[in-house]
Amino acid sequence: MATTLDTNKSAAQATAAPPWSARAGTALRYLVLFALGLLFFMPFIISFFSTFKTTNEILSWPPTIFPQEWRWSNWSETWNTTIPGASSNIFPRWLFNSIWLALVVVVAQLFFCSLAAYAFARLQFPGRDIIFAFMLGTMAIPSVVTLIPGYVFFAKLKWINTYWPIIVPSLVTPFGIFLLTQFFKTIPKELEEAALIDGASRFRTYWSIILPMARPALITLGILSFQGSWNNFTGPLLFLRKPDLMTLTVGLNFFKGQYVNDWPKLMIGTMFNAIPVLILFFVFSRYYVEGQASAGVKG
Repeated sequence: MATTLDTNKSAAQATAAPPWSARAGTALRYLVLFALGLLFFMPFIISFFSTFKTTNEILSWPPTIFPQEWRWSNWSETWNTTIPGASSNIFPRWLFNSIWLALVVVVAQLFFCSLAAYAFARLQFPGRDIIFAFMLGTMAIPSVVTLIPGYVFFAKLKWINTYWPIIVPSLVTPFGIFLLTQFFKTIPKELEEAALIDGASRFRTYWSIILPMARPALITLGILSFQGSWNNFTGPLLFLRKPDLMTLTVGLNFFKGQYVNDWPKLMIGTMFNAIPVLILFFVFSRYYVEGQASAGVKG
């Protein structure tokens, strides 16, 4: 009887509300995290509300968060921007070019990187480890080293003012192969062996078994490749000359002059440049964290 009473007493104590000091500590931690998050996002918040300000108010000191005079027409004026030598409403064209290039790069990297990663993770062929090590070594080469040789090479191919110099080097990346290779090694081999026994080919096993199970890693690579292509500035600046072919990151330079900058349009352009990546990350953040964690489990 005493044992039963002691058990009930322990259960009641376990389910009782935490003491006041514990609740206060939890509230304090959340308050500090909220303050840090607000501080982190403050530049983005100020930039967003600056899209509704005049140029003079944006440059005024001390800076303000909310505009004194709301200029809703800034967004429509930016959307209907025209520049010499380009088609009308050039801003939607820049936005379309950025989206199109990013999607092409994402699809290409997911397919080709996953094919190469499956070969490194599962197939046995001469020189596999040497090739993999050499591929990882290329990650140490700064991208600026290849700018001039790359430009000369693509100029001889007459690819200047086309998207090929931007797409072709982005079809496969060493980091993407490394990330997927590490993740594929965590998938049990028994699943593939069972599929091969049932008569499935190597490609069918890769397509129907490996890729569905590697969804977190694929989403992680997709987010990173989309972000890299979306924020790519050097490539479009170096290879594209026509305004109609430019992406949003390069097109925003037309809002900057020698003496005067059109700050409201620049702020709106940065919002269009930042919001898609933020939405993509917050929607797939769970898969992103899972993919990053799982890829480092097995070397």
